[in-house]
Amino acid sequence: MIINKTNDSNNVSIVLVSPEHPNNVGAVARAMNNMGISDLRLVNPCEFLNSGADGSKTLAVHSHSILENAKVFTSLKEAILDKEIIIGTTNRIRGHHKQLKSIWELDSFLLNLNSPNKIAFVFGRETSGLSNQDINLCNHIISIPTFGQNNSLNLSQAVMIILYEFSKFNYKNTELKTIEDPIANSNHIEKLKENLFLILKKIEYIKNGNEDKKWGVFSKLISDKKLTTKEVDIIQGVLSKIKNLIPG
Repeated sequence: MIINKTNDSNNVSIVLVSPEHPNNVGAVARAMNNMGISDLRLVNPCEFLNSGADGSKTLAVHSHSILENAKVFTSLKEAILDKEIIIGTTNRIRGHHKQLKSIWELDSFLLNLNSPNKIAFVFGRETSGLSNQDINLCNHIISIPTFGQNNSLNLSQAVMIILYEFSKFNYKNTELKTIEDPIANSNHIEKLKENLFLILKKIEYIKNGNEDKKWGVFSKLISDKKLTTKEVDIIQGVLSKIKNLIPG
């Protein structure tokens, strides 16, 4: 299986546009830390580093470094200057803007991106969300479906849901890259078939006259299995043992 590993966590940024409450900024930092994302960007934020019960560090448990290293900008345009994929979040359908995608489509969307990509997830103000001008700076728009009477999520909840879906995708692809052996190449497969046919001839399963037909049958059988290099090596080892046990 070929995996398009597009989205290393180091390439991902969370951008908050004019966050109004320090506690929300702190909760976002904690959510980011939970999901392995560290680049927080703030556009015209509130005084988020103030100390006390209302300060951002109160809710940023074990995540103070994300707050302390947060980058502050005076405009969204400046904050996303180095990004290639800018995904804005909204719960409002705006007909003249880009096609609205559901969070459920994030996995397939990320899978189809070219590698590598620098991604920004952009979140708007707690009270009014992203403005039309903000939306115009994004090249993709995503929403989080809700099913109750209130469709407005807390800022940190929205960030956590988005990053959870992103991390599911990212972890799934990292896991496949790490533990799945590569598919055997044509050279390995042809050598396996040759070894198998040599044994089948020795035991007279394949006889003169039916070689081409049997070769086609076993070729399809082997190719359909999409054997990995490790699996081919194991089968080759078994065939070698069998070959040594056949007289002559």
